[in-house]
Amino acid sequence: MTAPAGVQDDLFAFLAVCDVLAPRPPRDTPAILHAVMTDPLPARQTDREHIEAAIRAAATEHGGYVTAAWVRPHITRDVLPQMVGAVMGNGGLLEPTGRLERNEGGSGNANKWSPVWRLIPSPIQSAR
Repeated sequence: MTAPAGVQDDLFAFLAVCDVLAPRPPRDTPAILHAVMTDPLPARQTDREHIEAAIRAAATEHGGYVTAAWVRPHITRDVLPQMVGAVMGNGGLLEPTGRLERNEGGSGNANKWSPVWRLIPSPIQSAR
């Protein structure tokens, strides 16, 4: 089924006006990431623990440094995608290095750049 001539253009114009009059917030605002990070549901706590373990495993493989692309293979269960960013950015485990690395791999994002983070040693690990 096709729309009569001009109807499709009118629809796009209407949607553009709606976006201007009532803009939608960006997807991953700091407030949203904080809400995801602090979600008290037990399943979310388990997700956070799993992602933290994946971060530590990736950091062990890469000399204490991680990118999201290096962490993803260590996430072996379904987790909320925003939770990965929330834990990496706000979890207190990592600090930014200011470096960028290519994602690599077979995904469509292989040539995109990812920030590199350094794992902050915990006091227990430092005491060993």
